Amino acid sequence: MPRFDDASLARLREFFARRPAIEIDAAPQVRRACVLIPIVRSDEGWSLLFSRRSANLAAHSGQIAFPGGAVEEGESLEDAVKREAEEEVGIPRESVELIGRLDDVITNSGFLVAPFAGIINERVEYVLQASEVDEVFEVPLDALLVPDMPHVRYVTFRNRRYPVYSYPFGTNDIWGLTGRIVKAFLDVAWQAV
Repeated sequence: MPRFDDASLARLREFFARRPAIEIDAAPQVRRACVLIPIVRSDEGWSLLFSRRSANLAAHSGQIAFPGGAVEEGESLEDAVKREAEEEVGIPRESVELIGRLDDVITNSGFLVAPFAGIINERVEYVLQASEVDEVFEVPLDALLVPDMPHVRYVTFRNRRYPVYSYPFGTNDIWGLTGRIVKAFLDVAWQAV
């Protein structure tokens, strides 16, 4: 089985340095947002950090997500993704080293999302914004980099059926937009192991 180690991380950096992200120009029809794919060192190696959205939210309550949100007027995408990670889960901006950006993604709900991969250089005491996040958890990259992942299932949205990528881990099911972004990130990570 492949192992995502420090050498893999170095190759991942090289990949992002060589390949610019595809940026979609869809303004003003869709709202600009960004998410951080937090890559954190754990005792076992490298993991991705996920959050569970608050059960009180009107949209996507209880779902698994990456830290992120809407870009404010005049704010760069890079600044927005660091701000959102700090506001939602307490990752200090200076602790995030952005190493690359994946291609833009348009959501069914009308957002244009820029996913950024970022290394969290030190262990962080997560401080959750209770109105948005119920919990955070880490998933080892090696648990995601397995041949039988992702699972594909179909969901109905606005009377249409869509295929979605699903990454079950313990009692969590990572799917939807987050599943799409995980799939895009892992397609790159596979090349680095």
